[in-house]
Amino acid sequence: MHRIKLLIRTAVLLALSASILVAPVFAQTTARGNIARVGVLAFRGAMQANIRWQPLIDYLNTSVPEWQFELVPVTLVSAPEKISQQKIDFLITNPGHYVELAQDYGLGALATRERLADGQGLLEYGVAIFSARTNGFGSLDDLKGKRLAAVSPDAFGGFQLAWHEFRQVNIDLYSDFQAIKFMGFPQDAIVAAVKSGDVDAGVVRSGLLENLAQEGRIDLADFVVFQNNSQPEYPYQVSGALYPEWPFTALPGIDKSLRENITLALLATQGAGIQSRYSLRDLWSAPLAYEDVRQLVLAYQTRNNDTAAQTDGRYFYVAMLILVATGAAILLRMVKNGMVQTEPAVPAAVPLENSAVSAQEKARFQSLTKRECEVLVMICKGELSKTIAQNLGISPKTVEYHRANLLQKTKAGTTAHLVQLATRIEGEWRPS
Repeated sequence: MHRIKLLIRTAVLLALSASILVAPVFAQTTARGNIARVGVLAFRGAMQANIRWQPLIDYLNTSVPEWQFELVPVTLVSAPEKISQQKIDFLITNPGHYVELAQDYGLGALATRERLADGQGLLEYGVAIFSARTNGFGSLDDLKGKRLAAVSPDAFGGFQLAWHEFRQVNIDLYSDFQAIKFMGFPQDAIVAAVKSGDVDAGVVRSGLLENLAQEGRIDLADFVVFQNNSQPEYPYQVSGALYPEWPFTALPGIDKSLRENITLALLATQGAGIQSRYSLRDLWSAPLAYEDVRQLVLAYQTRNNDTAAQTDGRYFYVAMLILVATGAAILLRMVKNGMVQTEPAVPAAVPLENSAVSAQEKARFQSLTKRECEVLVMICKGELSKTIAQNLGISPKTVEYHRANLLQKTKAGTTAHLVQLATRIEGEWRPS
């Protein structure tokens, strides 16, 4: 029955592919022949991405006529830039990232990854919310008021799935925790932070803990995964629901015959002997439906947009108060120095509390990237996240990611304090 369903889905897929009218091809033609670049989300770093995915690239090079494929590791932040600059033609990424990019850039799924685990093909995965066993936590509720490590606000398996699972038990990740430490890729660092006690709990995609244990880097017995009884048939420890595995996606404008040949090659990995002959880590199946993923991401974006609007509104009034207080202080200082005459005389101004900015604080601002500085300039102007996204040509979620990075890098704590510090040392960080 499974094979019959697969054949039906494959026939439907090929019929749909044949009906699509595509724009001019993005892939390059050079003296070496046709080159197609396959981006891969490197959630464990570029080196691990190359080790894991190069066999698939080698397989495509031998299976798709007249085309040469190159592997391009990407991150959540760099992927949209590479798409916009036409530096990749295909992308293998997590489902949350896919549905967001599909909305912005029109990506289409050619196939869904079927991950092999102890001879079993897995078409779904989830999130592992975990802690060191020595902490003695028994449930998600025990994590309230604690410190959590995750990848970034944009990470699907590395944060958003956890946000959804906490929401199911009426816990708000943003308000019910002491701190959330966004550590980026690789996710291995999150496990290390939990192990060392730097944070109380962590969020990673399901299967990573088992991979690290197989590599001899951790002992699974040292950790506890919360709500691990939710998927008894699933071979990895997982917290909550499962979602479709990563899709192999194509950008719009890819040559029709190239799309079809890649699709056929991916589905052919189901054939006997292909996986072992090419040392493939995964098989590929006809694309699953990603509607549940889309709904979760939409709910998360709605929550973030509403919160950002409220935060930006509160910040605007706080910023105005800071500007008024600063202006008053300058005016009083001018009066004191005789630059402005008043009758009767105005007493000396009381200096703003903690007005001096330390060298360490200045150094933190000087370490900001160009993009972070651009976002910070607009934050200081009181622009909403949606407006910042439109002005910089990025998504609102990417703006929120930069906001979180700015607060973390500068250790400002709040947006109001961030603006206060930034305006005091504007000349030492503001881009020209």
